[in-house]
Amino acid sequence: MIKILKRSLWFAACLLALSLVSSCGERTPKYIIGVSQCSEDSWRAKLQDELIMATYFNEGVELRFTSAHDDSRLQEKQIDSLVNSGIDLLIVSPNQVDNLTDAIGKAYAKKIPVVLYDRKTNNEQFTAFMGADNYHIGEMLGQYLAGKLGGKGNVVEIGGLKGSSPAQERHDGFANALKMYPGIQTVAYQSGDWTEASGETAMRRILKEYDGKIDAVYGGNDRMAVGARRVIKEHGKDNGNILYLGVDALPTENGGIRQVADSILTASAIYPTQGDKLLQLAIDVLEGKTVPRESFLKSSVVTSQNAKVLLLQHEEVVRQAAYLQKMHAQAGSMREYIENQQIAIGIILTFILIVAILLGLSIHGYQTKHKLNGILREKNRELEASQEKISDANQQLSIINSQLSVTNKQLMHEKEVAERQRDELEEQRDKIIEMSLNQKKESGEPVVEEDIISGGEKQFRRENEFLTRFLAVVDNHLSDSDLSVEDIGEEMCLSRVQLYRKVKALTGKSPVEIIREERLKRGHQLLADSSLNISEIAYRVGFSSPSYFTKCYKDLFGKSPTDVQKL
Repeated sequence: MIKILKRSLWFAACLLALSLVSSCGERTPKYIIGVSQCSEDSWRAKLQDELIMATYFNEGVELRFTSAHDDSRLQEKQIDSLVNSGIDLLIVSPNQVDNLTDAIGKAYAKKIPVVLYDRKTNNEQFTAFMGADNYHIGEMLGQYLAGKLGGKGNVVEIGGLKGSSPAQERHDGFANALKMYPGIQTVAYQSGDWTEASGETAMRRILKEYDGKIDAVYGGNDRMAVGARRVIKEHGKDNGNILYLGVDALPTENGGIRQVADSILTASAIYPTQGDKLLQLAIDVLEGKTVPRESFLKSSVVTSQNAKVLLLQHEEVVRQAAYLQKMHAQAGSMREYIENQQIAIGIILTFILIVAILLGLSIHGYQTKHKLNGILREKNRELEASQEKISDANQQLSIINSQLSVTNKQLMHEKEVAERQRDELEEQRDKIIEMSLNQKKESGEPVVEEDIISGGEKQFRRENEFLTRFLAVVDNHLSDSDLSVEDIGEEMCLSRVQLYRKVKALTGKSPVEIIREERLKRGHQLLADSSLNISEIAYRVGFSSPSYFTKCYKDLFGKSPTDVQKL
């Protein structure tokens, strides 16, 4: 009978486990992809949103994002962390071309595919690259600018982050396009770091060195071009005819397309994100499909003629994306509902099986009931005898506890007296030292104090360091009720007289007084912790008697600890 019951229980446990696994197994990700972003801005936020939305159509893909905030060393650490976390593929947008060689090499060596996006490195250890053709973008804007200027004019260029591949490629393409127009001169060049503020800084440096005519400003991205425009207007250099060109052309509220439509920028080149294509490339790599070594995204120039149309298209895309997110949320709710139903069914089936087993157990239990009743009656008699003995013992314990209570009160009183006498003795010893020093002074005997009170900033710092060290030693031993001035002096390599003389000269108080005040101040802080009672606080700050702690606290703060805890 017992063997049958054990087998039934084992079967019920297996049934429940299978039910839970079948309902939750699909949540285990098929692929884990790490995404290492070099910075955070609206363009990268758009890319991240697109990657997340692309996972709606690729069940079982988990994304792990990091951002290095334009810090190459931080990005290297983040890549190492992603690799160690167990990712299946790494997507990297490098901050600079030559700073992530080791980190990417480690991932590649561990057979983790590496997809470079937007930016390249000097390292050839990567599986695939996807991004816009930055050289073509620079060349395209150079040709557009030459047409607008009629082949003549002075151009100021503000490049992107020095050492990054987009900055160098956009500059090279732009410069190559202008070679065809000898009447157009690049009169100044400064680098920024892709932010609007860096564009302002770069333009201020240019205006300090160049005071000639400016016909056009070419920014490595839209934000730097807008920053340069603001500085030119502040200096009264904008006659209304300067052309401002940038790169990114984001369709967001403050993006490049809106700025072109509002005539803040003359033109901007679209720097596409297309996170859906990037995720599909990563999945193709993971599934062993053949992918091109380099994939370039198409770009075009945004001008006042097409900016409003592009904004309308973006509004429609946003509306469709919102609808898609809503449908995804509803699908998630339905899936969760189905999973909960599966769990509920498994629990119900298991419950029914357990009920059947319990019925069998009840029958078996009824058969042994009479045997157990006889045993229980015998045990009850033994328990009654034991309870009588326990009752007698409890009475004896009550008497002992009463005696202990009286003894404890006496001990606490003796502790308070001893602690008070100890403090009084310490104070008397300090008074003897003070009297000794005074007698030496009155008798004309020299007292060495140059290391205590002597002018000058250097000595002032030395005195502060001494006090800081003294207070640190006190703080480290604050809970030690046996702490003495000699203990502190020994740790600071000073005699009691030297320690007293220095502390008294610098603070006007004796070491004993400072120790007591530091303990009481710490106790005052601990009173804010409602989980501690007065006795616990007293012991924590080095008082062996809570009643003496209460007396000293009231002498210092004018209130009892109990009154403070009630506030």
